[in-house]
Amino acid sequence: MLQDLLAVWFPQCCWGCGLSLPKKQQWLCVYCQSQLPKTYFEGDKNNPLKLMMRQHLPVESAYAPFYFSQNNPIQKLLHALKYQSKPKVGDWVAKQCYALLPQQHLLKQCDAVVPVPLHPRREKQRGYNQSARFGHYWAKQLGVPFLSNMLLRKNETKTLVRMSRKERWKEVKNAFDVETDTHYKHLLLVDDVITTGATLTACGNALLKQATQKISVLGMAYAQNILP
Repeated sequence: MLQDLLAVWFPQCCWGCGLSLPKKQQWLCVYCQSQLPKTYFEGDKNNPLKLMMRQHLPVESAYAPFYFSQNNPIQKLLHALKYQSKPKVGDWVAKQCYALLPQQHLLKQCDAVVPVPLHPRREKQRGYNQSARFGHYWAKQLGVPFLSNMLLRKNETKTLVRMSRKERWKEVKNAFDVETDTHYKHLLLVDDVITTGATLTACGNALLKQATQKISVLGMAYAQNILP
């Protein structure tokens, strides 16, 4: 009863178009959800993201469910997740992503999940790590450990949003350390938006040296060809 009254007084709006959402709809209306730019990488073992990542990191698999596109609902959702204190968006994107992949997909065979860490100061300011929200859902669904403290971002790197490809690689080089001695066969490394793969490569190389035999990567979105 209370929830019904709250829905009338404070209706939830679609983050894509701004229209009121039906009671059981979350974040996006049906139309805006249909406009999310899917990558369709599910059945492509050598998709463009994997090929890009393998130039720098020997990944077993790489996947992102959506392309990051400006002026699209995916941009608004991820902006809300990172900058507008909407951590549950990470859960929602993870749920969409998990449902798109078949059960036999290699990403679902990993034995633990590791999020790309924020610097402790930035995580304190934001209140949460957006990649951790995304990764925690995956670990729960897979029934594997969620290793939120395995990686440490030892350098408080600058935001990468306005950096060129070259600047991004330089900024994150040697920025991460492995904090535990536990070893796994196949780790799933998760991030929010994958652009150049620089952050994932820095994290992945650290993990391959000290914590795992194999690694795969997963992002919420892939920002393909948006940087010079």
